[in-house]
Amino acid sequence: MKAGEYQENIIVNVSGIKISSEFENPENVLIRARNENSSVFQIKADNVTVSGFNITGSDEASNISVSSISNISGSTNFSEMGSNSNNSNNSNNSSNSNNSSNSNNFNNSNNSNNSNNSNNSNNSNNFNNSNNSESTNPGKGSGSGPDKPVYQWDGLGCPAAGICLEQVNNCTIENNTFFGKQYGVYLQDSKNSTVLKNTFFRNGIWLDEGCGKNLLINNSIEESKFIIGANCWDNIMFQNRVSNSEGISIACCGGNNLVSGNEIVNCSNGIDIYDVQARTVLRDNIIIGCEKGIYLTFVFDSRVYNNTISNGTTGIFLREDCHDNELSNNTITASNESGIYLLDYSADNLIYNNYFNNSINVKAENTKGNIWNTTQSPGTNIVGGPNLGGNFWADPEGTGFSQVSNDSNSDGICDLPFQINGSDFDYLPLARPPFAAGVDLEVTIRIPEPK
Repeated sequence: MKAGEYQENIIVNVSGIKISSEFENPENVLIRARNENSSVFQIKADNVTVSGFNITGSDEASNISVSSISNISGSTNFSEMGSNSNNSNNSNNSSNSNNSSNSNNFNNSNNSNNSNNSNNSNNSNNFNNSNNSESTNPGKGSGSGPDKPVYQWDGLGCPAAGICLEQVNNCTIENNTFFGKQYGVYLQDSKNSTVLKNTFFRNGIWLDEGCGKNLLINNSIEESKFIIGANCWDNIMFQNRVSNSEGISIACCGGNNLVSGNEIVNCSNGIDIYDVQARTVLRDNIIIGCEKGIYLTFVFDSRVYNNTISNGTTGIFLREDCHDNELSNNTITASNESGIYLLDYSADNLIYNNYFNNSINVKAENTKGNIWNTTQSPGTNIVGGPNLGGNFWADPEGTGFSQVSNDSNSDGICDLPFQINGSDFDYLPLARPPFAAGVDLEVTIRIPEPK
């Protein structure tokens, strides 16, 4: 598709094509929805790639034009962009460049973009303009971002989205920029697809019920949500940046989803999981300035490790009978209320080798029976000591239990246990590692005397 501005709703119903801007540069092409109650792109075929566009609704961002789009980032104030220029309707141009595959280190099976791209530029059989309104009834909104959408949708088919994948496989959405209050990318019962290197402002990514084995990688989301919906399995959210929004959410009844290497800044919740009773892994995420860093509600058998959480209200919050989860190797600092908060019969969780440095490290209400240390064993712990055991308990004043307690045998474990709450103890609290003794680097070389 050549540079310019277009006002269209496009249905893609032929598999194996790539639709892209001429130079795959999203600054050059703006596509605005003709009908605000329909998706700009509605993908109904497998092995389709959409790449290199600016995409927005019809009225909500009418002041956006190609000339006003440059150096787009999550912090761009789109409300200050210039007035809308004339729109062109030449939207039936398809690029015939090869559909590139995305290399990554994950083992999501069958997630490949191995389709051949046809040369059917300007062929209406490849993707059809849809200028007709879909049947819409007042229904659920997206729940995405501070400003809720006003679009009507009955929960069937595609909502008003930038790009909607409707029951398809092996599609790729990459290097696009999405503006406005509608959904950004919406997947409905779609699998083995990739959403890669896109920028979202006031919309975001939503995987609806039944989505599985999708890769969501290197996206930037500002003032919106990033949602895995109900009954979604085996999805990967990796190295995304989410800021000034409602964070990352995972809804009930799915499992085996991976949330890894993401940066989440200034959100109401960093990562929020509700009613997930099969293993979900949250690891290696950086969460800064969020009210609740990681928020688990009625969650079983999940793994939360190697996360860094700082400058929020509560670092990790477990409530409503969260049990049999493992929390380890997390660093939680500068929380206003507590480093970890356990509520409503959350018990039988294993919590060890974490670094807590907060004015109040633990709050617990109506809960007991959590395990705060593993068996002592050789291995470098979170503060560099020689043994694994419990957790490191610090406070900003330097008077935390682990900071002041004795470690008489220098095994990296405090001599006394630390009482957490009521009958709960960390029996192997980590000790401050001793300062390394000075090493005498002076070497005297002596020549052996002849015998």
